[in-house]
Amino acid sequence: MKKTISFFSFILFLFTGCELNEDNQEINGNPKVFVLCEGNFGSNNAALWSIAPNESISETQILGGSSLGDVAQSMTIHENRLYVVVNNSHKVEVFDLGDEITHSETLTLNNASPRYFAASGTIGYLSCWNLEAILLIDLTTLSVIDSIPVPGMPEDLILNSTSLFASIPSNSDWSPANTVVQINTTTLEIATSYEVINGPEDLELLGGYLYVASTYYGADYSTYTGLSKINLVTGDVTKNENGANSVIKNDLITIDGNLYRLTVTGIAKIKNDLSLDIDQIIGNISGVYSGSSDEDYIYFGITDYVAPDTVFVTNHDGTLVNQFTVGSIPGDFVSIDN
Repeated sequence: MKKTISFFSFILFLFTGCELNEDNQEINGNPKVFVLCEGNFGSNNAALWSIAPNESISETQILGGSSLGDVAQSMTIHENRLYVVVNNSHKVEVFDLGDEITHSETLTLNNASPRYFAASGTIGYLSCWNLEAILLIDLTTLSVIDSIPVPGMPEDLILNSTSLFASIPSNSDWSPANTVVQINTTTLEIATSYEVINGPEDLELLGGYLYVASTYYGADYSTYTGLSKINLVTGDVTKNENGANSVIKNDLITIDGNLYRLTVTGIAKIKNDLSLDIDQIIGNISGVYSGSSDEDYIYFGITDYVAPDTVFVTNHDGTLVNQFTVGSIPGDFVSIDN
């Protein structure tokens, strides 16, 4: 059943749930890549780090511990600002990027459970589990101006022209959902819903198609994964189920026009039938938790869920370039130059 948020409830949330905390703290550093460490649930040990991929011993903690909060979920660079979403502290931290990294503002949200952020121009979009909605944020004032209700708990967001796509991995009762919604950014209404494999999370646009990585759990708690491919012209959805496995992760990564999916040992190329080329893993690193890439490098987050943890940097062919010691559970990466 589609959940709606009443106008009164939204206004109540807007004026009681959002605070603006201006800190203007200057933070030294000249990073090339940011590393976001989730931290352990309930421990207030999330941390934002920076690294220079080809410089040894360049890792620097920019902000960590109670200053950043509990479970850092994701981060996005938009127009020389870094937006860091801190899930269990229910807030977004904003940093200005220039000659120095300056902590600018904090948007505090009342028990919203924010997840992912996307932006275009002066408007930001923030998926929030507990609201079963996507919040619209005026980036000039860092204030919530509207919300888009969705049928479940929204996760990843990706913009394409006048459309915002959102994956919906779970229903309000935490049962698996199987929906990706396409939202018209002018009308703020759901234009199309696509049925994909249960548990859709990571989204990646490539060549007129939207790829959707899914993970869900069986009755015996076994992990199942799959991949869906949405033709954005025809609306056709192609699916491939991997079955029960504990090897395939969620992150989708594009390198030189080719799509890869993260595994516990590196990245595997996605074949035309949406299966993975497991025999040709790039990376060959044990215990991979997260991954990303830019024009030059691949970044792998390795964790045993206790700080310190490690980030490995490789070339696109998997050749090791560097490794860095960072905080607990490195989960997201973003490059300043890409």
